[in-house]
Amino acid sequence: MIAVRDLAAASKAYADGLGFDVRPGGRHTGRGTENTLIRFGLDYLELIAIYDEGEATRAGRDSLAQLLRRHAGGLAAFALATIDIDADADRLRAAGLEATGPFAMQRQRPDGTSLSWRLLVPGGDQYRKPWPFLIQWDQPDEERLVREAPGAHPNGARTVAEIAVVVADLEGAADLYERQLGLPLVDRDPEPELAAAGARFTAGRCRVRLLTPAGPGLVEDALAALGEGPFQAVVAVEQLEEARRELTRRGTSVGPAPGVPGGLLIDSGPALGARLTLAPST
Repeated sequence: MIAVRDLAAASKAYADGLGFDVRPGGRHTGRGTENTLIRFGLDYLELIAIYDEGEATRAGRDSLAQLLRRHAGGLAAFALATIDIDADADRLRAAGLEATGPFAMQRQRPDGTSLSWRLLVPGGDQYRKPWPFLIQWDQPDEERLVREAPGAHPNGARTVAEIAVVVADLEGAADLYERQLGLPLVDRDPEPELAAAGARFTAGRCRVRLLTPAGPGLVEDALAALGEGPFQAVVAVEQLEEARRELTRRGTSVGPAPGVPGGLLIDSGPALGARLTLAPST
């Protein structure tokens, strides 16, 4: 989830400047927020904005409003899909991780139809946290993909390959992901280009990488500026050099992405404060 102040302007920026196919999402009923989607398949990036701050605050989304008061935008949260959210809730609580839900939500699409789901939110707040929240859709995946088809992205984007998360305590966070969330641990390695220590987990086809500062550098700066939470989204593209040329043609700068071999870091200005990296498909 990428928080933005002006949804229409942000959607145009991501389409025109970054080469993503941005589609209308809709308004979250009773939540004061609205979104557009950059869909790859079942995975997607979500641009989310507040259209009614009072409603958002009453719905428990004041942390999103606070984020947007302090910053122009940026990575706000990430979700993992589940097929048994009630069992997940029981497992989290048995492991000592308090969570709100599962509770129902829905989104009214511009065509008048609705999509609905249930959420489980560890810690009671989904924004700027060092862990994901969980979602279980009421509609079958095949039905949702018919109603919200994957986009044709001019930059060649294919999937969300990795989410990197900044944490203050790597040991505690790794225990949470492995024991409480049940994600498989892949490896634990230093990240010298980021001046960080890291641990990597898998969630389906996506990786989740935890990073904690090992000295002065990008991760330490991110922790000081925003606290714990999502640091970077890595999007796999079909042809990296073609993606570079496409973004350059659109006037968007890219450069080397520290910690992502062969990756291209998109300038944070056009990305509206979000740290987005393009990487070769594997």
